[in-house]
Amino acid sequence: MKGLEARFRFEGERRQVTALFYDIVGSTEIFVRSDPERFFRSVTALHLTAEAIVVKHGGFLHQKLGDGGCCFFGYTVQSEDAAECAVQAALELLVAVPKRQRRSDKSFKLRIGIATGLVMFSSENDQIVGKAPILAARLQAAAEPDSVLVADTTYQLTRTKFDYNLLGELKFKGFGEPVAVWRPEAKRSLYGHHPPTRNSALPLMGRDKELAILVDAWSRARGGTGGSFSIVGEAGIGKSRIVSELCQSVNGFALAFQCTRRLEGQPLHPIMDFLESMVDDRVVEKSGDGVLRERLRTHGTEVNATAAAVIRAFTAESSGATAGHIRATDPTGRAFRRQVIDAAIELLCCGASVGPVLVVFEDVHWADGMTLELLDRLCARANTLPILVIQTSRTTRAEAVATELSLAGLPATAIRELVTSVWGGVPPIGLSEFILGQSDGMPLYAEELAHFFRQRLASDEPESRWKELLLEGGVLSLNDLLSSKLAEAGIARRVAQFASVIGRQFETGLLAILSAPMGLEELGTHLAELAYHGIIERTSNSDQEDTYQFRHVLLQETAYGSLLKSDRRRIHRRIAALLVDGSVPPLPAAIAAWQCAAAGRHDHAARFALMAADACILRSAMNEAAISLDLCNREIAALKPHHPGRLGLKLDFLRLQGVVATALDGEGSERTRRIYSRAMQLLRNEQSATRETHFPTYWGWWFTAPNIRTQQARARVLVEDMTTVDDPETRLQSYHCAWATSFHAAEYGFCLECVQKGLALYDAERAVRNRALFGGHDAKVCGLGERALACLITNRTDASEVAIRQCLQYAEMTDHAGSVVHALYYAIVLRRCQGRYEDVHPLGEQMLSLAKQQGLVSSQARANMYCGWAELMTSSASNGAGRFLDGLALQRQSGTDDNLSIHSDMHSQVLQRIGKPLEAMSVIENAISVGRESGQLFWLAELYRRKAKVRLELGEGPLVVRNDLARAVRIADRQEAAWLSERAQRDLERLAIAGEMVGN
Repeated sequence: MKGLEARFRFEGERRQVTALFYDIVGSTEIFVRSDPERFFRSVTALHLTAEAIVVKHGGFLHQKLGDGGCCFFGYTVQSEDAAECAVQAALELLVAVPKRQRRSDKSFKLRIGIATGLVMFSSENDQIVGKAPILAARLQAAAEPDSVLVADTTYQLTRTKFDYNLLGELKFKGFGEPVAVWRPEAKRSLYGHHPPTRNSALPLMGRDKELAILVDAWSRARGGTGGSFSIVGEAGIGKSRIVSELCQSVNGFALAFQCTRRLEGQPLHPIMDFLESMVDDRVVEKSGDGVLRERLRTHGTEVNATAAAVIRAFTAESSGATAGHIRATDPTGRAFRRQVIDAAIELLCCGASVGPVLVVFEDVHWADGMTLELLDRLCARANTLPILVIQTSRTTRAEAVATELSLAGLPATAIRELVTSVWGGVPPIGLSEFILGQSDGMPLYAEELAHFFRQRLASDEPESRWKELLLEGGVLSLNDLLSSKLAEAGIARRVAQFASVIGRQFETGLLAILSAPMGLEELGTHLAELAYHGIIERTSNSDQEDTYQFRHVLLQETAYGSLLKSDRRRIHRRIAALLVDGSVPPLPAAIAAWQCAAAGRHDHAARFALMAADACILRSAMNEAAISLDLCNREIAALKPHHPGRLGLKLDFLRLQGVVATALDGEGSERTRRIYSRAMQLLRNEQSATRETHFPTYWGWWFTAPNIRTQQARARVLVEDMTTVDDPETRLQSYHCAWATSFHAAEYGFCLECVQKGLALYDAERAVRNRALFGGHDAKVCGLGERALACLITNRTDASEVAIRQCLQYAEMTDHAGSVVHALYYAIVLRRCQGRYEDVHPLGEQMLSLAKQQGLVSSQARANMYCGWAELMTSSASNGAGRFLDGLALQRQSGTDDNLSIHSDMHSQVLQRIGKPLEAMSVIENAISVGRESGQLFWLAELYRRKAKVRLELGEGPLVVRNDLARAVRIADRQEAAWLSERAQRDLERLAIAGEMVGN
């Protein structure tokens, strides 16, 4: 392993050491009075004597400082008794120097200072940085001739080894607080040690109650009534140990899933890891759902064809789709998320048909949002199935469905049993209580303390010795103890440090590449050494023999934390280079992004983070995507302003951030609009090729406009900017934006022109992909629907009927739920405009049924509104009004109303029919005001027409009624809406003839 140090020269390391500074008292005066040659020989002899004594006690002379020296203990070889060795060396040095200079006219007198603390070693130039060397130098300068001064940090570690005198507290330059200073006088007697031994199969202790609860729950699950539990407690408290004991005691089908740190942004990552361990993704991707089912079946997991298809669609990453579109507007995206979770639950529960199933999720505090949703739904379902769900977590989730088992420290009886098991017999009297007091009952800490004492403590040593051993070893916490364990592995700890950078779990293949050219045999030797010391272990849930994991996540964190930031970054850089070059199997994009970020490769970190976010968005996991986007944003900010790829990364980031903000904050949120506006400021200065690539950003900018007037202006920008791009699909989608907005803005001629030009570019194969990305529906269905409405308003009724028939027929051909719902809505609005109540109701019921199947809340609200309106106008006023108002309430709850004008018209009719004309007038006046302000003008003429009808019912004079109708005619004529103009003119004629108006 010595070769590894040379091959990968670590820049340094953090470590606790003891510094010793010595200096000749009055060296200048001695030099002036002495022969220079003789003085030089005497000082050289002093340094040689000092170095020999220091080396004998395990230290090294770091620097000769003319008439003094700087020494360190605990580096380069870490030692648990470094502080003791430093004090012993200092006392010997005080005695040895006068002996060697007895024939000298003037014997040297020394001053020595000693301090202990955390320092940083630099391997490149042997620099050592920390407070301990500075304090040792200050103490040396303050010492009396032929004396040693020891800082309190060193005293605490050695006070049971030496007799000390407290000299008081001294204030030193550069140190804010006074320092307690001690002078050692003599060393006490020594003690022996046990050889190191380990028992790797300790029985579970002190958890009988919790285990009994889980075993009882398992018995109920076997009887058909399952349950769910959440085991909560701090790291090292024994959560995983209870689960392991339960798994060994049950006789049934068990599934285990591990949530992983830094994968919180990857949706369903425990399930994905589980599938990858059983199934070759490349084979499944090429062969289809049947192969996936067969692969799962060979591992005892049987899923139905529907679940297999959803799982395969979720895991596939080569579909060619991109996520930079407003998927929040695609209702099937949210439905797909639910379908995925349903399929995952099917996967987990499928074994319950033949026997009870135990499902375990470890470290849920690192679970992604989609996994948490899955867990809660699985726990709720477990009560009716022979399934027991167990999750472990460091923290409590208030919203969790499972019954919580909170773990506290072990009682004294359990600690006694644990210590006895580690000891292999009866331990010294009182040691168990001492360990209990030190560990506060934490099993991991108690076990490691027992091993610590087993290796160092003789059976006949007094109780006072126990605390001494901890102080000598620098063990003041669990982290200190784990650091000591790591140090016990000797040079093999370097392998553990390499592995800790990879993660808690690692494969020897990547580890060997990182530590190349060390051979596999040599690596295996050091892995065995780490396993012997209880630092790593082979993974129990993997078929691969070359996969290891740290025995506890705290051990990985300790090994990772022991590295200097510079060395840590260098190892991250090696891993990042391998990932970027494709020299190793790919890691999850989220992990690759973290590795590159830690390596300082900001551009690649940003790209991997974008990949992770893109995959999340395509899986409708927006919260998880936001985590990766936050990392991406930080990495882009770290790039230099003129970095060649910075603009492209920024545009990609804003494109995806806009989608996520739309989903999480809403399309009308200030944050969403600000994101798209910023992106457009960058985009409009770019060439057409860049505009084409980032068309989804144009779409998002258009879609999130604050009102129809602004949206229509942006739609014209889209059409203009996309006229020069090469891709016909991009130009089609620009027209798609324009025709949708133009109808609402009452620009019917431009609307029909855009429909004609856009549908001429339509390609059915491309539409399969894009219908899920742009608006959540097929562009041709949308264009035909808009044509039907625009033709009706402009009094081309025959063309309108042809268009709506084609719209419905083509939607059925697509077999795309979002497109079918969209077509039905066009048909409903068309028949409502025509007052064909008998057609509105069946179309509404059909739309409602499909919307319920797909979980489309807004569409359910609209369907109930139109069905209620039709019922009110044809039969039952009370039932119809109630249904309409319920639908309206749900519509308002689910989001903004993109068809406020016509819905307000219907609302006023409902209020009139149930005898509330004043409220009906208020609704109409509000709709007129909002329509004029926002630019939603297509139904403005009809709103004035409705206002005239309400005025008549309220008994207002014919003059004001006539004014509203005349205004309706003027508006319709200005919009070239001949059909609306004729309706208002007919009402004017009726008013003139009969003094009243009838009809819709």
